Amino acid sequence: MNQEIRMCQNCKSEFHIDPEDFSFYEKMKVPPPTWCPECRLRRRLSFENIFHLYRSTCALCGKEVMSRYSPDKGYTIHCPHCWWGDGWDATDYGRDYDFSRPFFEQFRDLWHTVPMVSVSVDLPTSVESLYTNDAGYLKQCYLLFTAVYSERCMYGYYIGSSADCSDAYLVQSCEMSYDIFHGYKNYRGVHFDHTITSRDSAMLWQCVNSDHCFASANLRNKSYHIFNKPYTPEQYEEEMREYDLGSYRNYERIKKEAHEHWLKYPVKVFWREFSRDSTGLYVHRSKNCRDCFEVTDAEDSRYVSFQLSGPIKDAYDYTTWGDNAELIYECVMVGEQTRNIRFGAEAGLGLSDAQYVLGCIGASDLFGCVGVHKKSYCILNKQYTKEEYEAMVPRIIAHMNDMPYTDAQGRIYRYGEFFPPDMSPFAYNETMAHVYDPLTPDTARAAGYFWKELEKPAHPPTLAATDIPDHIRDAGDDILRQIIGCASCGRPYRLIPQELALYRNLNVPVPRHCFYCRLGEKLARQPHPLRRVKRTCQCTGDGSDNGVYHNENAHDHGVAHCAAEVETYYASGRPEIIYCEACYQQEVV
Repeated sequence: MNQEIRMCQNCKSEFHIDPEDFSFYEKMKVPPPTWCPECRLRRRLSFENIFHLYRSTCALCGKEVMSRYSPDKGYTIHCPHCWWGDGWDATDYGRDYDFSRPFFEQFRDLWHTVPMVSVSVDLPTSVESLYTNDAGYLKQCYLLFTAVYSERCMYGYYIGSSADCSDAYLVQSCEMSYDIFHGYKNYRGVHFDHTITSRDSAMLWQCVNSDHCFASANLRNKSYHIFNKPYTPEQYEEEMREYDLGSYRNYERIKKEAHEHWLKYPVKVFWREFSRDSTGLYVHRSKNCRDCFEVTDAEDSRYVSFQLSGPIKDAYDYTTWGDNAELIYECVMVGEQTRNIRFGAEAGLGLSDAQYVLGCIGASDLFGCVGVHKKSYCILNKQYTKEEYEAMVPRIIAHMNDMPYTDAQGRIYRYGEFFPPDMSPFAYNETMAHVYDPLTPDTARAAGYFWKELEKPAHPPTLAATDIPDHIRDAGDDILRQIIGCASCGRPYRLIPQELALYRNLNVPVPRHCFYCRLGEKLARQPHPLRRVKRTCQCTGDGSDNGVYHNENAHDHGVAHCAAEVETYYASGRPEIIYCEACYQQEVV
């Protein structure tokens, strides 16, 4: 089959469907998509609320609980203990399929009836981990989101197999570190950015296997460097006495100087470490993966994003979770021993052969189910025999095509579409879609999403950020009793004992901004996951075409301007210097 050009039903732009795509759709027994890849990703992310938690009440035990669902949403909420327990059965809410109504209308009604778990936590595997969401296999963690297999970590997003880290974002296998963004196998690192296998260092950008280095960029297998200048160990120790990161004033000043220094060096336009035959950004230990973003241990997949752990095999349009998933299509927050899942959200843990499912675990052969645990052959949560189920599913698919759901924007949802945006239980500005693709309230509503005026916490601050002692050595234990007002947004936040102990251990200051502002500052630096652009390598042979960077080595293209065109997520308006992979390797490796 040849490549086909289709028009996106949502944004009206053209997109390509390649021959291998058609092969995958045939394998999964689904029709080709009617939305372009960017719109499909945004639609999935609009069903993912990671960070916004509200006070609610468990409908089963009556206890107060933190919930992803604000009370005005109208959903029935169970705390994790009750939802994972045996005190209720999702099949009690089962109903007959109504062939006089569109499928998505019936699924929406079921969704509003079946109890939802307040936060997405794999409760049996999480120990003493408060205020976490989209997480499992944690021990003594706090305010961690999208995280697995970690201990004593705090204030993080997208954390895997790490210990004793705070303010860590998009990291794997790091330990005893603070203020880390895109890190892998780092130890005792402070303010690392896109740095791997480095230790006992601070303010590093795009460094590999470096130790005792400070405020440097693009180092490989180096020791004792300050602002990319080499020193002897004795000189390094002497110089470092001038840089006391325990002072907040020093920390912020040096961080600004380090960022300005980083921009003098070319960036790696894509990160595909230990991968082959793959395209995209941040694709690690993967094979034959195309157009992927933040993926680890994946194979034969396309349009996969934000997958914290593998293995993942034969997946398209798959966002978040992973952990041994195969044959997955149009799913978000689905994983752990899952196979053959089409159109799912927050489901997994042994789930197989399921379509249009939400919150289902350890089950098989489901269609249009919500919250079903360890059952088989269910449709709209009603149990059928194997023979009845296998006869009903083709009839429902035909009905979805004959009587599709149409939303207020005129978009048509037949079999093969993910859930319509107007079915999301979250407002657009509560979701990860808004994090990566912010919209105004009017634009979001016009696109069929909801909008919510977010509530501010009621607890008034007892300590202004400006009144925090400048140096960590002067911050006594009494600060643990204070409610601090964020210096940016005013949101109140507190410190916990293990957090303060880590700051003292690493000699870093108490932060003046709340977790959400600290997260936003980092994500603002990340290339946009939805927008890939074509640019020309900025290497002229002698250096960058903006005159900032001067090459240290001879390049294959000589003194002429490199003509290589690269696909990158660094938009043309960004300040980074873009080198193609060949020019970057000749300078850095």
